[in-house]
Amino acid sequence: MKVDHKYIVGISILIFLTSFNMAIQAEDDVLFSRIDPAGDDYGPGNYKYPQHQVFQKGEGLFDITGFKIIELEETYEFQFEFTKLVEVWNSRYGFSLPLIEIYIDNEKNGSTELFENGARVRLNSEYPWNKLLKINGWWISLYTPDDRGKNVVDFSVTGDDVPWVLKNPKISVEKNQIKLQIKKEKIGSLKNSYLFILVGGFDPFGYGHYRGVRDETNRWFFAAEGEENIENAPRVIDLIVPPEYNQVDILSDYEENYPQIEPVYTGEKNKFIANGYYIYLILLILLSAIIYVFEKIIIRRSGVKEDAEEEQESD
Repeated sequence: MKVDHKYIVGISILIFLTSFNMAIQAEDDVLFSRIDPAGDDYGPGNYKYPQHQVFQKGEGLFDITGFKIIELEETYEFQFEFTKLVEVWNSRYGFSLPLIEIYIDNEKNGSTELFENGARVRLNSEYPWNKLLKINGWWISLYTPDDRGKNVVDFSVTGDDVPWVLKNPKISVEKNQIKLQIKKEKIGSLKNSYLFILVGGFDPFGYGHYRGVRDETNRWFFAAEGEENIENAPRVIDLIVPPEYNQVDILSDYEENYPQIEPVYTGEKNKFIANGYYIYLILLILLSAIIYVFEKIIIRRSGVKEDAEEEQESD
């Protein structure tokens, strides 16, 4: 009985292509994805953590390593990957130390100034923002530029108390990842938008809720030891930047003014790079090699068997 190796090869390829197509369809929900270098939660390159014991739980407590936006039917899901998320103050959502701000330019007009100047940075004025998403372990706020002056510092505040705090947000924290879903009707379309993504240290009593920076080590503030121009030193500890920019170069440029930061663009969608499709390319190459070896083995074995059958028939 002859074994048709072509059927085996064809079935193997069909299985791979089916799996690949399913993966593509799943990744089509990814509106935006960016990987950020690990170990760079030092602001302009020289910041040290505050010295109180709650900030000595290891490295990477403010280190964002990945950001992704998943587009669902009625919501956007924001995914934030950190090197290490810790719970030290019994927060509402399960993480105490980082503060995340996302300034969103997704409509015409908008503002070029920060909502509050706590971050001590400047936004590139070519991309005026329309929405500000502010995330910490106790409350999640969604502001417009017209909401300036409306702020909260109370740990007990909820969406029932003030309209700009999201009521019962769908948020989860697991394995150093924060997932947050927001209805599209609240935030607007994020396709072809510009996002400024900032991470600082959360301080409920700090200006703009940012933990401050001092020119010497301190129990409660970040330290830029020996810095003479501490008034302009940014309070941003980590930053997601476009591929052509460098965080240290951006945040260290504050000799004469606050440093200007640049947004990322959600219209970029190189799936093979941003979403890991190169993995499937490698798998395709490996599968092709396996099929080639497997095919040679089958042909060899089939050939021996066929020769034996032909000898029996001739007898």
